[in-house]
Amino acid sequence: MLAAVAGCGPGPDSAAPPVEGDAASSLPVPEVPAVRFAERFSVSAGPGYRLLRASPDPGALGPDASRAWAADVDSMVLVDRGDAPRVPSRLEHLPRFEVPVRSVTTNRDADALRVKELGHLDRLRAIGGSGIYDSDLRARVESGELGSVGSALHRTTNVEFLLTERIEAAFFRVASLEHADQFERIRDVGGNAVPVFAWAERSYLGRAEWLAYVALFLGAEAQAEAMIDGMVARRDSLIDRIGDSPAVPAVWAYRSGDRWLVHRNSLESELLRDARGENVLADGGSAITDGTGGFNEGVPMTDEEFLIAAANAEYWITWDHSDEHWPSRGYLDDIPAYREGRVYHHRLRVRPGQGGDDWYEGAQVDPVTVLADLVALLHPGALPDHEFMWLAPLERTR
Repeated sequence: MLAAVAGCGPGPDSAAPPVEGDAASSLPVPEVPAVRFAERFSVSAGPGYRLLRASPDPGALGPDASRAWAADVDSMVLVDRGDAPRVPSRLEHLPRFEVPVRSVTTNRDADALRVKELGHLDRLRAIGGSGIYDSDLRARVESGELGSVGSALHRTTNVEFLLTERIEAAFFRVASLEHADQFERIRDVGGNAVPVFAWAERSYLGRAEWLAYVALFLGAEAQAEAMIDGMVARRDSLIDRIGDSPAVPAVWAYRSGDRWLVHRNSLESELLRDARGENVLADGGSAITDGTGGFNEGVPMTDEEFLIAAANAEYWITWDHSDEHWPSRGYLDDIPAYREGRVYHHRLRVRPGQGGDDWYEGAQVDPVTVLADLVALLHPGALPDHEFMWLAPLERTR
């Protein structure tokens, strides 16, 4: 029976998680890493173990959120390899992971990149599929060194691989009811599935902090902390560079069929805000996501609605490489950002021949690189020697 889980991890102002467990145990209580930005996982500890909780945000899911997650499936016990601590009876039924784990798989590219960036690519046994941007991961796929467990996008998983290869931690992106059902089936047959809810974070540093989540399984907490500290320092430096510069009106939207999908209350909106961009379509009460599989696809708008709203934007950020599938030139020329050549797509780092798109890898792991591009675009004097990593002018076909 599926039921909602409303619990969440500590935010940046939260107190440290409490110690849990049998205080009479002879094993020391492990250190609990600070979780500063992520809201979808938390860590506490007892004698000889850590208790890791991860859950989605029901508000970020669809109308069936009340069925989105099974009770207790979101909790895991982590113990040092070789130890067998006594845990409280209320935790004995939870999955137990000996850490550092010796083998991992991921069904999303960003999680594979997290493993690599933490310095443990040697423990990665398989990824979601062959379409990946990162050169090191791609080379291992082509050589056969990395297998495939099935992409989260296709909602299929090679459970046989997980079991026969005795994978110790299979990071599994859970972003839909189908994902939740599949995750539970993997656990039911003995697979060591680990849920990932980075997609459900409401802040870009919160998503970045899932490095620390993966690091708990790899024994790489120090590396993760250093990387996150570096991102925070770079974010602060970028914000200092622009200071009190006037906010630049902007919009973030792309084409989907006969409508526009617009970022109004999302990580993209937060990035615009920190880059001193005034999101002319911002709406804190709107949906976080309107897509499937946990993708933040934006809020739909008709052509008429978007035309009226976008008239106030000096810059336009989009997912689309070109305007090939956009409305007529007559319509587009009524939007100043298009007419005056200030439309930029964020998919500069793609490798179509191999199905790789770094927006779903590197931009998820280190979103501060996206912030740097936005600062350079909206405030050219702030970063005069900046080389754009993500943004490039829209390719015009009209």
